[in-house]
Amino acid sequence: MANLLQKLEIAKDFAQTAVDTTVSAVQNVHSVIADTSYNVLNNGGIDEDRLKTLKEKHDATTGQVYNAIRGVNQNLGQLASDYFESLEDSAHSADVMSKNNKSDNKTS
Repeated sequence: MANLLQKLEIAKDFAQTAVDTTVSAVQNVHSVIADTSYNVLNNGGIDEDRLKTLKEKHDATTGQVYNAIRGVNQNLGQLASDYFESLEDSAHSADVMSKNNKSDNKTS
């Protein structure tokens, strides 16, 4: 059981890393696309101060969204780790109780 839980923990860590890496890549692409769009708009004669304000709001909002996704990923990973730990504890408790019962039966 412990070996299976260790493998599950490794798989969970791998999945968490993959999600985080993917979120970072998507955020970078999103940023490049947004920057390109704002540069095109800036060359089109739109008020620079207004455009700067919109870009700052956009960047702040998207940053919060991507950070929220990372937070959910972290929380799910922690929840899974806690669950695996409780399964290990339960398995250990069951083993100890089983050994104690066998020991009690031999002495009876």
